Order: sequence, then C-alpha cells, then structure tokens
Amino acid sequence: MKPAAVVLATVLLAPVSLAAQTTVDQKRPAAPDGAVSIENMAGSVKVTGWDKAEVQVRGTVGEGGELSFEGSGRRTHIEIEADHNPMGIKSDLEVFVPAGSSVDIEGFQATISVTGVLGSVTAETVNGSITQAGAAKHVELQSVNGDVEVSKATGRIKAETVNGSVVVRDASGDLEASTVHGKLHVIGGSYDRAEIESVAGTVRFEAALTSRASLSIETVSAPVELLLPATVSAEFQVSSFSGRINNELGPAAEKRGKWTPQTELGFTTGSGGARITLETLSGAIDIRKRP
Repeated sequence: MKPAAVVLATVLLAPVSLAAQTTVDQKRPAAPDGAVSIENMAGSVKVTGWDKAEVQVRGTVGEGGELSFEGSGRRTHIEIEADHNPMGIKSDLEVFVPAGSSVDIEGFQATISVTGVLGSVTAETVNGSITQAGAAKHVELQSVNGDVEVSKATGRIKAETVNGSVVVRDASGDLEASTVHGKLHVIGGSYDRAEIESVAGTVRFEAALTSRASLSIETVSAPVELLLPATVSAEFQVSSFSGRINNELGPAAEKRGKWTPQTELGFTTGSGGARITLETLSGAIDIRKRP
C-alpha cells in the first residue's frame, strides 16, 4: 500500500475505533474499610484512595466488553465482562476507593497502579507493570513480564516478577522480593525480616534493619551490593562459590579449601543481634559502609 493510502486508511478507520469504545462513569456507596475486587484482562487499572465513602469507576471499555459494577457497603466487585476472548478487549479504568479499603486486582495484559490505599493491596498481571505507593499494611504484587515497584508500604510485603525489575522504596516490616531477569533494589526504610532472591539481576540492599532482624539474599549469577551503616550490629554469614567477596565492615573472605574456588566469610559487628546471610553461586558480593 502506498504511503498516502496508509494515511487515508488511518484517518478513515480512527473514528470507527474510537466509536467502538464505551465511556463509563459510575458510583456506588462503600464502607470506609471494605473490600474492592477488580478484573480487567487487557488495558490498565489505576486505583486511588480517597476520603469518600463510595467507589467510583470511570474510563473507557473496549468494543465487545461491558462493565460489571456490583455490590455496596463491605464488598464491591468491578469486572470487564465479554462474550468472547477478554484478552482482545482493551479497557482503561480509573477507580477511586475509600482509603481504608482492601483492594484485589487481576489482569493479564494490563498495567496496574495503586496509590493512597491503606488496607491491603493485592495485584497480579502477566504482561504489564505494577506500582504501589502509600502506607498499605499488606502488599502482594506479582508480574511475569513487567516491573514491580513498592513505595512506603508497611507490614507484610511480597514483590515478584520474572522478566522485570523489582524496586522497593521507604517501606518497612516483612519483605519477600524476587526476580529472574532484572534488577532488585531495596532502598530506604527499615525491616524486621527480608528474604531476597535473584537469578541474574543485580541486587542492591540499602536500608535499615531492626535490632533482631534477619536478612537473607541469594543469587545465582547476579552481583550483590549491601550497604549498611558502619555502626550496624549484626552477625554475618557470607559465601560465594566462584565470585569475589569484598568487605568494608570486617575481615577479608577466605577460601574454603585448597581445591575449590569457594570463599566464605563469618564475622560479627557491634553486639550482634541482627542476622545477615548472603550467598551467590558466581556473583560478586560487596559489603560496603553506607555514607
């Protein structure tokens, strides 16, 4: 097709595509601490916590889809329903919920973001990123192909992806984070327990630990960078089969045996208390003093 024909076809088809979408804007009363579940297989879901005792849904629903908006009070359910394959219906939803709500979101080819929700936040997608911001008391985010970001959550936090990065900022409590391909950074905040796993993505932990905290970091080929205050009180167990170990907080690592490249390091800083375990197969480990 000639370029001019392509342009003409685009102009002619654009109104049809736009007309096929349905604009929605609906409200329902809801409890200040109720449960809100959302299902949108393709497109985007943006959830914002507010100070009203109601749930509002607005946005666009793709051709062949229909908004189902049910419930009130303690439970509200929002779903894009379709007579045929829902993966082919792209809908973009903006949902406002009472700030104290617990939110559960499910997508497939969907980008998800949640801001200002103080209850629990659970979100899952296959192809798409997930972001959460605010002092949610329980956060569980899972993507396959997409980045995951958590900011200022408290309590129990779980953040996982396969092909994408995981970034946790200024959070606190109990953390589980993992990735296969992509960086995994924990920056700011304070933790009672943190379990971090990566296959090939760089791991960086630059946060505080409570006095009896436990921190475990495991990787296959990914390097690990641990930044802690020089005054930290902790017991360290560090090992790498074939990667180097650099330690600014204590003694140098030593080879485990004459015939193996594995190096190990065990030491205590201050009065101990916290427990830190770092283990890699072939990745380097750097333990550094935080500025």
